[in-house]
Amino acid sequence: MVSSACRCLCNSDWLAEESADLDFDSLGGAPMQAARFSDLLAYSTDMGQSLRGRPLRSGNVYFLRSEQQAEKVQVNLYVNGLAITHHGKEVRACFSPFTLVRNCKFLDAAACTQLVSLKIFKIFFFVKNLCYFFGVSGEDTETERQAWVEDVARAVHLVTQSLFPPFSISCEPICAAAVTARRLMAGYVIYHSGDDVATVLYGELSAHARGSDLARLAFYENEQCQRLAMEIWLSVASSCFEKVGVSCTCFCINGHDFSARTIAERKLWLRAISNIKVKLQNAAPAPSREDLAHYREAIEEQVRSLENSLEGRGPADALLQRIQWDKSAS
Repeated sequence: MVSSACRCLCNSDWLAEESADLDFDSLGGAPMQAARFSDLLAYSTDMGQSLRGRPLRSGNVYFLRSEQQAEKVQVNLYVNGLAITHHGKEVRACFSPFTLVRNCKFLDAAACTQLVSLKIFKIFFFVKNLCYFFGVSGEDTETERQAWVEDVARAVHLVTQSLFPPFSISCEPICAAAVTARRLMAGYVIYHSGDDVATVLYGELSAHARGSDLARLAFYENEQCQRLAMEIWLSVASSCFEKVGVSCTCFCINGHDFSARTIAERKLWLRAISNIKVKLQNAAPAPSREDLAHYREAIEEQVRSLENSLEGRGPADALLQRIQWDKSAS
């Protein structure tokens, strides 16, 4: 009951680019210690996980098996996923932060009389390249479709927020970690680190250094910035964009998929990265300490201006199963 690809008009592809290999730390001192895989906070994004609580919304909608065939099914929406029942058989799909929902339509919908009468929306598990297509019919179909889309988006957002530890966006470097001296902003993000794994990492965006046309985006085990998990190097050609969906917090950098805690924080990350790319494109000199102070002040002003739109802490209990790593893993 799952479509293996998204072929609707709103589909888009993204470009994966190789990151450059460069030692950015010109401050000297001991080399950065790598984070141990077994110490990283991670959650399973397996779609077969148990659904929580009672259904938030239930109803009969059409499930699109193809662009020419639709069958009526029972859908129950839960706080962390949905269950589809057809002829007594149930299929469950647990949400992850890398799930988006939006209205859509098919190019040749007019060729199928049944599809013409439906208002269609999709739930796209984009890191798995799996789509569920649904349609609603009857009176006031647009309102009915919008209600489903907004409720699904709200559930995905609750799942996303439940995985983040408490934190605030930071612009000031850490005295005990010299590598953070050129920090512009830092905060937690969720990273799609492989099949059925979402890892919580502490990201730090730094300004470019003298003699370099690359800026560093580092990801640490936590906010202490003592153990480096991964890094991405930003250039003028770097591909950075948001994923398009209702209330979607996902974004992509050089082919790597991330989710911010809120829409406001996603916008802040992408805006800061865009500003760095503009400076690199114009071959601007590396910022001085005074310049860095001004840049941080500007970002902190943006954080303050977005405080009213930053949603509160999500559910206290993570809505996905935490991965318990084998401590013997390297």
